Order: sequence, then C-alpha cells, then structure tokens
Amino acid sequence: MRTSRRPSGFTPRARPSVAGVTGVTERNPWERLGDLGVLLPLAAAYLLFALRARAGQPLSGDEPHYLAITQGLWLYHTVDQHRVLYGHDFFAYFPHLMSSHAVHRGAHLYPLHYLGLPLLLLPGFVLAGAAGGRVTLSLVALLVAWRTLRLARRVAGPAAAALTVGALGLSAPFVLNAGAIYPDLPSALLLTLAYEAVDAPRLTPRRALALGALLACMPWLHVKLLAVAAVYLVWAVFLLWRQTWAGDAPGRGIVASGLLALGLPALSLVGLMLFSRALYGSLNPTAPYQGGPTLLSGNPVEGAMGQIFAQGQGALGTAPFILLALPGLVVLWQRDRPTALKIALVTVPFWLLTLTYRNWWGGDCPPLRFLLPVLPLWAIGIAALLARVRTILARLVVALLVAWTLALSLVIPAAPRLGWPLPDGRGALALALGARLRLPLAAWLPAVDPATVGPDVWRNAALVPVWTAGLFLLWGILAWWERRARASTP
Repeated sequence: MRTSRRPSGFTPRARPSVAGVTGVTERNPWERLGDLGVLLPLAAAYLLFALRARAGQPLSGDEPHYLAITQGLWLYHTVDQHRVLYGHDFFAYFPHLMSSHAVHRGAHLYPLHYLGLPLLLLPGFVLAGAAGGRVTLSLVALLVAWRTLRLARRVAGPAAAALTVGALGLSAPFVLNAGAIYPDLPSALLLTLAYEAVDAPRLTPRRALALGALLACMPWLHVKLLAVAAVYLVWAVFLLWRQTWAGDAPGRGIVASGLLALGLPALSLVGLMLFSRALYGSLNPTAPYQGGPTLLSGNPVEGAMGQIFAQGQGALGTAPFILLALPGLVVLWQRDRPTALKIALVTVPFWLLTLTYRNWWGGDCPPLRFLLPVLPLWAIGIAALLARVRTILARLVVALLVAWTLALSLVIPAAPRLGWPLPDGRGALALALGARLRLPLAAWLPAVDPATVGPDVWRNAALVPVWTAGLFLLWGILAWWERRARASTP
C-alpha cells in the first residue's frame, strides 16, 4: 500500500476567492450567456476596426516586415527576404519602398524578427492578405478576453469579471492592437493559457502537456518571453516536488508530467538556437539584434512613468481604467494572497524587462503595446477590486474611469492616425476627445516626445508629480472610506 508523505499539519483545502466562494468548475447556461454578452461586442469592435478603419490606414513600424516574412514563407517557402523585398512583392499590402529589417549574410537576407507571429499569420494571409492577418489577431484578442473573463470570474464573481473584461477589452489599447500586426496579443494569450495550466493543486500529465507546448512556443514568438517561461518552469518544478512529497500522484504520472513540462520547452530552445546558428552564425537566440540591442538600454523608472502618464503612449491618456491595476493587485493581495503572489511572479519580471527598452512605448505602434502581455492577468486584480467596492464615492470613481476609457475609444475613427501616438508624443485620442468636449485635454496631460533624447523628453513634465500626488491621494481617500464602510457593516 502506498503511504502518504504529507508534512505534518498539512490539510488540503479549496482555494478561497475574493467573492468568498471556492472555485467552481461547473458551468451553467447563464454563465455562457454572460460570456456572449461580453464577447460579442468585443468581436464586433475588433473586426470592425480591423476590416474597416485599419483598411484605410497604411501599415507602419514593424507591421509590413512581419507580413513580408509571412509572404516569403507562402510564396517561396523560405525565410530569406531577398525575393520578397527586391521583387517588390510587398507592394500588395505596403505601397512604399521598405527597408529590409534583415541581416545580410552573403546573398541572403534573414529577418530580424522571430518566426512565431509570421507562422500564426500564415493561414489568414493566404486567404485574405493583410486583412486576413488583422482578422487573425482580432480573433487572438477575443481569445485573450475569453480566458481572462473565466479567470476573473473564478476570483471575483461574474458581475465584476464582466465589467472588468468589457471595459478593458473595449479600451483603445486593446481595440487598436487587435488590428495591428504585432506579437504582443499572442504573447498575452500564451501567458494567460500557461497561467491556467499551472493554477491547480496538481500538475497532471494533461496540464503538463499544455504547459510544455505553450512554453515551447514562447521564444519563437519573441525571445524576451524566455523570462516568463523560466518563471513557469520553476512553478512547474515546485508543483511536481510538492506532489512527490505529498504522494498525491503515481510516480509514473509525475515523471511523465516532468518530461512534458520541462522537456518540450528545452527541445524548443535547442531548436531555436540551432535555427539561429544556421541563419545568423551564432547559437545565441538574440543574434539578429546583436548589432543594435534595445534591451537593457533604457531607464525602467522613466519607462514606468511613461506607461502610466504619457498622453500618447500611456494609460492616463488612452485607457485610464487600467490605472485600477495597482490598487486592484493590493486588494487581491489582501483577500487572496496566493493568487496575487502567483500573478506578480509571472508578470512583474517580464514587465520590468520590457521597461528596460529605450523605446518602452514599442516604436510606431498602438499605445501600451509592451504592456499588453501582462494586462489580462492584472485584470484579475481589477476584478477583485470591483467586487469589493461598496461606497457610492468609489463606485462613482469607477464609473468615471470606465466612461472616460470608453469615450477615448469612441473617438478613434475621428482621431489623427486612428489614435496611434503622434510623432511628437501628443495623444491623438486626447486631442480628438478634447475637440469634441471643447476642452484642452492634451494640455492637461504630460507627454513624451519619442524623437527627443535626454532630459527634455517629457513635455509638461511638471504635471507628472501633480498627477502622481492626485492619484495617490484619491486612492488613499477611497481606501479609507471603504475600510470605514466595511467596519460599520454588521
């Protein structure tokens, strides 16, 4: 007979949630209807923007280069960009001459960008060109919203989850990025699905297979995701060690889970290194960027301030609802510390890593692109916060942030460059909404000029401490008021 090796005092228990109930796996028709009520408006917004609004705006930044890799894979069955670029095949979706974004090795042009996104875009591109690629990423954004909705509901209940995912999914950063050719939404999907795979008492072989496959995809999408993969691998090892110690699973099952969870990512990394060696002459997966590295080239503090306050690239001027993420994670820590700790361990290292890019805004792209991979898991904290709001004042603040966020999204069609940050750092959405309201919103918000280097990068820099003090004062007052309301409730 197999004996249990649980440490003394160990008592299995269901993981509590903020809503005060244990996680429930059963689904009912009303929950499915609630999912549809959230996801159908998101699908309409994403597809409408991808097929109508973006169709009239030229590609920019890295977008045409990702499509050029996809086009080369389809037309010539190679990653060599020579024929696509010199034969001007890219004129099918980009009406201007295009730089190579490639490494020259003899007569070959090998791309700077990783193959994960071009491979993902390939079916849609074959069917409908660039529009098919945008639809593919719109569907990815919808999958991200669906999985986030399930995770948030498990922690905070259906109402708070629906409000959180609805407001976040309809915010300008998500709508704009859903119609853009960048790897950040697929990265968000991988992070979210991997979290689901390991957020369980046991790592079964089935979960280990899913986790291993997801982690194996990460470095092919972008090498910076190796930081996330490393955290998940440590988490998987901890789960397997705990199962071995407690005797909760047969030895064969633990061995199989370990081989799947650890072996698949290891094989994928070896494959990426050999691929890099064949194309770029180095086993280093970052070899394409060695001529001009951008990682660890910037100031993380400046990057964090920019993602919060910059009117063109940050949350304050594009989706102020996201500002609830910090107090939300604090609330989650107070009510469900294991979940808060796991989310922080998965997301914070990756977020800090992206802040070390000199161009923390992500280049010529929609706002908050580099923040997208971690926002779905941070949304769990926002939902936890909304589930605990009791006072009228706090509800009014939440309603104001939701309304402000949706108003910025509604002016996307009328905004310059469809809401993408303007070259001088001004917020296109703030300008468009200010014109509608006849208010100088852009003058009330700080801005970062991407073309400037040095201390003069900020415009209206004096507003940064003003907004910082104002937000901390507001959160402090609301927290005090909420504690007082809970203390007076019998």
